[in-house]
Amino acid sequence: MLNPVLRREAKTSLRNWKIFYAVAGYILIVTAVAAIAIWQLMYNSYYASFDPSEMVNVYIGLTVLQLVLVLLVTPAFTAGSISGERERQTLDLLLVTKMSPFSIVTGKFLSGLSIIVLMVVATMPVFSLVMYFGGTSAPYIVAVTGYMLLICGAFGAVSIFFSTIFKKTVTSMVFTYICTGILCGGTMIIYAIACSVYGSYYQAALPIGVRLPLLAINPAVGLISIICEQTGSTFMAQILDYGNYYGTTYTPITTGVPMWIINAVALVVVIALFLFLASIRLRKISKKG
Repeated sequence: MLNPVLRREAKTSLRNWKIFYAVAGYILIVTAVAAIAIWQLMYNSYYASFDPSEMVNVYIGLTVLQLVLVLLVTPAFTAGSISGERERQTLDLLLVTKMSPFSIVTGKFLSGLSIIVLMVVATMPVFSLVMYFGGTSAPYIVAVTGYMLLICGAFGAVSIFFSTIFKKTVTSMVFTYICTGILCGGTMIIYAIACSVYGSYYQAALPIGVRLPLLAINPAVGLISIICEQTGSTFMAQILDYGNYYGTTYTPITTGVPMWIINAVALVVVIALFLFLASIRLRKISKKG
């Protein structure tokens, strides 16, 4: 049986023109950037032979653009999941139903995520065009899209959790963006400092047991791992091996499995954890009411 909250939200979303404009705008941005990049390559090939390998840069650029857009858009559609009900003074009506707090949270989560999934999936034809010109392959498009959806889910769950904490949608959105900045940028800064400080003090590389958690919770690292695996770049290996230049012997630091798999598992854990915490918080709100 379809979640009642999801069913209600799906009906109202389909009638909301703001959703239509948001999806159309998202697709337009990705398509425009891809079209300009491909046109530039075609224009350059008029004077020189076309090099299909140059399309790899277009693919990388579009993937990074997709990540930035996803991180910006996700809180906008999920931060008001619970706080929005408070602002409309309809949360009490929702809590007195037979639905459990976890069912309400998952319904809100899936409804907000469905719009973002539509945006991401709708841009797949653009990536298919890049694939046609030799920039990537179908398995990697599927891998990047699937990983991008996990990122949507993780930050959507975080956003809903903050939505149960704060009464204002703007506040929960701001805290989600702060959390996004910490996970994507802050962890890399901490990682670089920790590697440098530990190496300078102990004259040894930072243990993998410390490196891995810092990299695992950074969603951008997984995306870098997928791109490096496709292009054959050693950039991911350089990140993992950062600061490993102390001592008389050198042994490369490896994880044994692709880094993006570790990141994907971490994202699933984040989704489960924050949905669980959000349901606990909502249960406390219902008892207070």
